[in-house]
Amino acid sequence: MQNATMEAPRRRPLGVSIIAVLEAIQGIFFLILGILALVGVIAAANSAGTTVNGYAITGATLSIVAGVLSGIFLVVGLVSLLFAWGLWTLKRWAFWATVIIEIISLANSVFAFFQPHPNFWSSVTGMVIPIVILAYFLADANVRAAFRT
Repeated sequence: MQNATMEAPRRRPLGVSIIAVLEAIQGIFFLILGILALVGVIAAANSAGTTVNGYAITGATLSIVAGVLSGIFLVVGLVSLLFAWGLWTLKRWAFWATVIIEIISLANSVFAFFQPHPNFWSSVTGMVIPIVILAYFLADANVRAAFRT
């Protein structure tokens, strides 16, 4: 017997699809970086030591740094893929997670803009993209309806 309170099918807006695909590409990129960093850990662990700018750096030190970086890259990659899936399937939590991430990204770009000797175009681009995504997510009624927010 069918449930009488079935939900109407939702259409994913094109902009949400584009953002989800870009998020998935970013996730794959970070996973690749994490794997490469793991390869660096293995290579550093096999080396007895190295000299960088006249300072001796042991394989253990390089392994720790590369291990932390690889862990961060792998976690960011997996979270990005999770967000991409959430956006693609129109999960409500993905809508709010995207809004929060874009607010943090905007705040980071504003903070970077006021640092000594900022890269002007990088800072401006870093502010424009989150503003466009936030405006799209919060102002477009189709997006809000698709996520049922």
